[in-house]
Amino acid sequence: MNTLFGRLPSTHCYNCGRTLTDPTSVRLGIGPICRGTQGMGDLDGGNGDDGDFTDYALLDPIETGIVLKRDELGVHTNVPHLVTHHSPNGYEFGYGGSGPADLALNIVELVLRRMGYEGPTMKCHQGECLEEAWRLHQAFKFDFVAGVERQGGIIPYDTVVAWVTERVEAA
Repeated sequence: MNTLFGRLPSTHCYNCGRTLTDPTSVRLGIGPICRGTQGMGDLDGGNGDDGDFTDYALLDPIETGIVLKRDELGVHTNVPHLVTHHSPNGYEFGYGGSGPADLALNIVELVLRRMGYEGPTMKCHQGECLEEAWRLHQAFKFDFVAGVERQGGIIPYDTVVAWVTERVEAA
């Protein structure tokens, strides 16, 4: 059974498994060290508002695929919020709007960082992303996120890595 975090508190970091004690970390489901290593940094720019996302995060390992689900509570996914630019409310899928754009941006950002990609970054509304993630995310949204069925689906992680790798190498 998947554990939900986000609105529902998490007692352990989804990234490293350490016990969370800070209220912000518990709410986000990720500790400050992992936020830093995943490029999340200070999510609120010091203003005390780390985002009130309407989506819920799943603890499924990202290597099992990008999990997207929808139920009466809303959207559930295993993609962490590394950066926010298009949608202050959180992730969405199944169409080409701002929620799907932020989901795509965060997927590409996560994959690039896991691949060890190092390149210039740019400031977003909240946080920073790799310029390469920014360059690729809209195409990724239309190739993958916008076409997911309304009830959800799984985007294979290996397919995402291959898609990103092909486009980074082509740049």
